[in-house]
Amino acid sequence: MKHGIAVPVLILIMFAVGCAEKQRVKVIFLQPREEPKAPAGALHADRSEELRKKQAEWQKARKSYSAETERIRTSLALISKKPVVADKPVESLPGRTLTLESGQLVRLDWSSLNRRGARVEGKRVVSGPSVEFDIYFPSNSPGSCSLSFVSSGAGGRGTLVGADVRAYEVFALKLTLVSINGRSDPALKQKLVAGAVIGPTAEGRLTGYEPVTLSLAASERTVTAKTPVSTPEIYEIGFHIHALNHEDWDPSGSRIVLRAEPTEAGQTGPFNSSK
Repeated sequence: MKHGIAVPVLILIMFAVGCAEKQRVKVIFLQPREEPKAPAGALHADRSEELRKKQAEWQKARKSYSAETERIRTSLALISKKPVVADKPVESLPGRTLTLESGQLVRLDWSSLNRRGARVEGKRVVSGPSVEFDIYFPSNSPGSCSLSFVSSGAGGRGTLVGADVRAYEVFALKLTLVSINGRSDPALKQKLVAGAVIGPTAEGRLTGYEPVTLSLAASERTVTAKTPVSTPEIYEIGFHIHALNHEDWDPSGSRIVLRAEPTEAGQTGPFNSSK
């Protein structure tokens, strides 16, 4: 009896297993699909093409801008065109000399900003159209025994700046070395290089001068310093001195009295004395 029951049960079990096999769900894992990579050469070609297009656009914009700029310039030139008026010619007489008299010499007021350098400690009008300058050299080193004393557009009141000097060919001053440390002995060996300063120059420098030699010797005590005029308007004008042969000068300092006056044949020029 027991064996008779076991057979149907076995059959039922096998039927159930068969059904389960038919209902089994299959799981499939999908791998992500890789996109094909472009060759390196293709990427480079794409970038080159992009750059070429941008350059072409830039060149086109530049040409358009240049053409428009030129058109605007032409239009403005036509709108604002005025008859050209030439400057009135200035008569320049051969050998015409510019000079300074006491009224202009006392208006010189500008020198180096170096506080330890040479400086003018005083100035005064003396007999006639002359002015004497008290000058101090702190030592005999090159930076301490050189001085340009001028009326300048760079500093000071600039009283003589801007004067029209197109009619002149030469700027000249008569310079006299009066004394060195209170002595006027012709035997003293100290010498100065001096000059009449005016600028700007034809070479584009701020100022220039033609050097002359001053000393207490009779032949060099008074000299006339001359410098060509190559500017239409004055930016700086005055005089310059510096020690010649530094070893001949006192290292502890020297005081000099220099006299400046107009030259006999010179003209004082169109300076505004009201400044």
